[in-house]
Amino acid sequence: MSLAIITLYLILLILLGVFSGRILRLTGGDYFLASRGIGSFMLLMTLFGTTMTAFAMIGSTGETFERGIGVYGLMASWSGIVHSAIFFLIGARIWAFGKKYDYVTQISFFRDRYQSDALALLLFPIMVGLVLIYMLTGVIGAGRILESTTAETWSLRGRMTAVALASRPADLQIPDAWKDRLRHDTEVGQLVLDGSIAPKRKPVLLKFSASPEWKKAVEELFQKAPAGALPYWAGMVLTCVVVLFYIFCGGLRAAAWANTLQNIISVGVGLIAFLVITHAMGGPAKATELLAQSPASNRMAREGLISRTEFLTYFFIPLSVAMFPHLFQHWLTARRASSFKLTVAAFPVCILLTWLPCVLIGMWAAGVLPHGTPSNAVLGIMISRYSGEFLTGLIGAGVLAAIMSGLDAQFLCVGSLFTHDIVQRYVAHRRLGEREQVFLGRVFVVIVVLISVLIGWLNPKSVFDLGVWCFTGFAALSPLAFAAVYWKRSNWQGALACVLTAAALWLYFLRQALDTSGAEAFLLAGGVMPVTLILAASTAALVIVSLLTPPPDPALVARFFPPKNAA
Repeated sequence: MSLAIITLYLILLILLGVFSGRILRLTGGDYFLASRGIGSFMLLMTLFGTTMTAFAMIGSTGETFERGIGVYGLMASWSGIVHSAIFFLIGARIWAFGKKYDYVTQISFFRDRYQSDALALLLFPIMVGLVLIYMLTGVIGAGRILESTTAETWSLRGRMTAVALASRPADLQIPDAWKDRLRHDTEVGQLVLDGSIAPKRKPVLLKFSASPEWKKAVEELFQKAPAGALPYWAGMVLTCVVVLFYIFCGGLRAAAWANTLQNIISVGVGLIAFLVITHAMGGPAKATELLAQSPASNRMAREGLISRTEFLTYFFIPLSVAMFPHLFQHWLTARRASSFKLTVAAFPVCILLTWLPCVLIGMWAAGVLPHGTPSNAVLGIMISRYSGEFLTGLIGAGVLAAIMSGLDAQFLCVGSLFTHDIVQRYVAHRRLGEREQVFLGRVFVVIVVLISVLIGWLNPKSVFDLGVWCFTGFAALSPLAFAAVYWKRSNWQGALACVLTAAALWLYFLRQALDTSGAEAFLLAGGVMPVTLILAASTAALVIVSLLTPPPDPALVARFFPPKNAA
């Protein structure tokens, strides 16, 4: 049932791609920018979908499972403020430049603004590399959610659990603290106490005792894909194929339509998932009580404490949206400048509706799932465990919708960067035709997607951890965006210094992070996020080098900062 519902949803997206393909004018402007005709509501949906991806739903749930509810304050609270400010301060001005000078990509804007091919060639691999990491969060998240929500109700995992319960030692004593919890949670709880092995429902997998052997047997079940589930690798491939199909058919217009549909579904279904899971756990009070009684509460208090310094320096992470090349491309699709008003006003509300349910689910999951459950699988396990077959499929489709709404923009973005900023400018000996541009963009996208799937299959890292390091890189480059639209004195030398400094320090701290684990991977002395130091250094490099080198040509300054009395 679950797989059937998710399959129907994917078929709906394919049909949407076919429909949008029928009205697509096969030109670069229509394929990559939807002919700059996106209205206010659809712009809100595309921008929100582009930023609220697997990181927001799967990543936030998994990280809260590990660290506690403070995760909401780290990302969601800051993002609601900073993202709206960026859309107002940067997005609207970029739209005006794009409309005036017909820009298609972020790199083409920076090349023109600073009159530097060296800057453009340096930015291309950095942008593609960071977007690839962002893709990984979606690809990994899609694989995990499909694996977790497409399992049969009475699966191999259930049968193995029954065997584990039946084979427990006769003298095994279940602590009194767990007995009431077992009886309250489900009829299966009483079967556990009685030693019965014929449950009619999938057993609840909890840590019921301190027996190392029994605990290990139960926890190992979370590491195995249940029978009937779509394999992790197949989930990644299926998601990518569907997204590639509808964007190949309809380009950014299809992505905008799909994002509108997907965000309505994902927000609505996310709220349904929260209500269903909360009800199944006995209500918010009971779910919180279970958490308080579990070992996870002490672990979170000991390991998940968020210092004031860490909270304050997390402010810099959401600055990353100023440099998302896929978000930049969506800004250019707006029909008019006033289209940004709804996005600026409504974006914080959309973040609240997405993050809060996922964070609460992650917090309550810590009270009922064994420590060591893979963070990327927490949301899927909670959905599968506390929902019926129909709701599991519906909720799984909603989470998948949120993931795919970010992937389509990223796929289109890397294709347009390659076509317009590399092939068209430096490789082709003639101006490429419109169909050739679209074809080359598609080929490059397929290559990048294959790389992301391969990496996700070989080394499935935490979605939240990947997201934080991806955003750190983009945030470190944000001074370039602010300087380009607000500082007349900034020049190409300063821009190059900014990018080189950000890239060097990001790689340096990434190497250190790979040698550690948990929260330590992201904090410097005193609990400072590495983005703070990298951002400060890239800003200093931009300002100092710009001031120590000749100012930009007056004609170039006038092009982007015309006198107020100019026509």
